[in-house]
Amino acid sequence: MLNFLIARLSLSLPTWRTTQLGFLHHNASFFRYSFSSVANLSQSNQPEKNGGGNFSFTVSYLMNSFGMPAEIAGKLSKWVELKDPDKHDSVLSLFRNYGFSDTQIYRTVRSFPHVLLLNPEHTLSPKLKYLHSVGFSPSEIPGLVSSNPTLLIFSLEKRIIPHYEALKGVLGDDWKVRKCLKNSRWNACSYGVMNIVPNVKVLRDEGVPQSSVFTLLSRGANIAFMNQSKFVECVNSVKEIGIEPFTRVFVDALVVITMLNKSTWELKLDIFERCGWSRDVTLLAFSKVPRIMFFSEQKITSNMKFFVDEMELRLEDIAGCPTILGYSLKQRIIPRWSVVKILKTKGLIKEHVSLNSVIIMSEKRFQENFVIKFQESVPQLLELYSGSRELRPLPEFPTLAVS
Repeated sequence: MLNFLIARLSLSLPTWRTTQLGFLHHNASFFRYSFSSVANLSQSNQPEKNGGGNFSFTVSYLMNSFGMPAEIAGKLSKWVELKDPDKHDSVLSLFRNYGFSDTQIYRTVRSFPHVLLLNPEHTLSPKLKYLHSVGFSPSEIPGLVSSNPTLLIFSLEKRIIPHYEALKGVLGDDWKVRKCLKNSRWNACSYGVMNIVPNVKVLRDEGVPQSSVFTLLSRGANIAFMNQSKFVECVNSVKEIGIEPFTRVFVDALVVITMLNKSTWELKLDIFERCGWSRDVTLLAFSKVPRIMFFSEQKITSNMKFFVDEMELRLEDIAGCPTILGYSLKQRIIPRWSVVKILKTKGLIKEHVSLNSVIIMSEKRFQENFVIKFQESVPQLLELYSGSRELRPLPEFPTLAVS
């Protein structure tokens, strides 16, 4: 069964995307940039200055209008060249008129700097008006666009409207489509619309409930638009693992299967095998929590090592509740284990307390049941717990200059 599954998983996304993404060659610079790591922006070199020792107009505009650090503005200047401040200012004015906050404009421009080159009247405004016409409220549109700036690259008539109507055809009403698009990505517009109806029929014929179809479209609408033969192959792969189509986890597994090619799948199987799981055990864990295949090697190995060496969990315990692999070692697992160890040492809790439950339990419940409850007995417990958690500060976004 495993060999058959691996054969099924011999997917190459670029192969089935090529025929449907030819038009993107015209926008190659945007897509090369948009998939670059945001972290790389902060790590890039300082922008070059012109002969007079000043920053280029592009860098200066981004710094002055958005408060961008020089290194980030310099990185963006390699992908877009700004020349007309009046035109760029008119784009910002349009966004402000539609209720975009400074933070939302900043995020949009940083993710998609080419937006400053688009015609606000003929290119941007019709798309924003269309979103409003299908029911997105004025307060929803800025959030939708700033989190999905890819939307702005696609033709309204040739891509956005046909894909919206295609989704509506299988989901039934505008509310569901809006909810789907708020949770999903507009990269579904990269694909042709002809496959979604037969692909959804495949799911329904297999017994996948409509609620799960909606979940799939919400998490990755592009999957439903993919080549039908490849889609059927992916559906069969999930079935071969033993996951029943009527279960909620089926579409979760389908999302993972469609996104991993054979080499990546094999790599993840090898990683878990090195940690002590057989391939059958890994597939069993996958059938419970498919997203474990998205975890990095460092996360898998460090968490597994801590569970086994420090918490003395058995490998079968971890496989029985693989969701614990997804939690942060520094933010959640180690701090909670430190509290539990103290309480067990002092005899304040049972020796065989469910460690899985301790990890999965909500933050509020954990603090109530294991920290606040024992503050009188162990006064330093809250301080210990708070201090051991490496809390990350929220990102700050600069205030944009008003033209």
